[in-house]
Amino acid sequence: MAKAFAEVQNCDIVLANDPDADRLAVAEKDRSTGTWTTFSGDQIGTMLGLWIWETIGVHSDKPVSMCTSVVSSKMLAEIGRREGFLVEETLSGFKWIGSRSAALKAEGYHHIFCYEEAIGFACGDVIFDKDGVSAMVVMAELALYLYREKSMSLRAHMNHLYSVYGFFCSKNGYYAMPDPSSATRILDRLRSGGTYEVLHDLVSGSAMGPRQQQSLKIESIRDLGHPGFDSAQPDRRPLLPVSKSAPLLTIRLSNGCLLQLRPSGTEPKFKYYLEMQGTPGVLNDVVQQELGFVAEVLLDRLLEPSQNGLTKML
Repeated sequence: MAKAFAEVQNCDIVLANDPDADRLAVAEKDRSTGTWTTFSGDQIGTMLGLWIWETIGVHSDKPVSMCTSVVSSKMLAEIGRREGFLVEETLSGFKWIGSRSAALKAEGYHHIFCYEEAIGFACGDVIFDKDGVSAMVVMAELALYLYREKSMSLRAHMNHLYSVYGFFCSKNGYYAMPDPSSATRILDRLRSGGTYEVLHDLVSGSAMGPRQQQSLKIESIRDLGHPGFDSAQPDRRPLLPVSKSAPLLTIRLSNGCLLQLRPSGTEPKFKYYLEMQGTPGVLNDVVQQELGFVAEVLLDRLLEPSQNGLTKML
């Protein structure tokens, strides 16, 4: 409805809030083709974060920080690494994101932005909770600058960021899980009593993709289920809190893919989050093809949907 109204009014951009105005969605029309691009939460978060850094952060006399949820894209963190600001991960949900943001401010950081991939954004350093109205204003400011000063669309701007920092391709979804015990069965199998041997075996038995013949390897495993495990830490203990009710299993692969698995804590769902980080110069289609192959092979091997009564929904 918003897109149809925008076309009647000859508008190129739709900025939409949900009924309680704590989330922001963004879409843009290409006048040359008439097609619409609806941006993901990660794309909006990346554009907002970089814009706030460029207009406010670079002038700060304090170190600058931002926060994202653990299942959000790692693109903003890569930008922060290269441009000189801190991006820290928290557990999903703004009770975690906001709390850590306030703590970073108390520690002396100029904390200017935080977001989660489910189109929740907090712009500025006053209130660390998602607010679709202020995010809308900042996105409108960015769009106005791009259109007037750069003669560039939001889509062209996002593609430019991919060319500079690498293409970050994501594939998120979930399986319907009528039997809650399926989650325990799946995770216990992958954990193999704390050795994760089954997980290693299943991944190493998968081809890397259509462009390579060698097998995949696991670079690191982080398990936020009780009691917790992180192979990247010297003491094998995760830095983030662990949870019995909604554990998160994070698997970083040798080809740059990140796979995260978790059962929903409130709904009969088993969720997955995949992201592939491409290097600058690698075609987006190549990265997407690689991620699609990994998703098709690994989700079936690790989750065993038919055996566990899972139905893929997205």
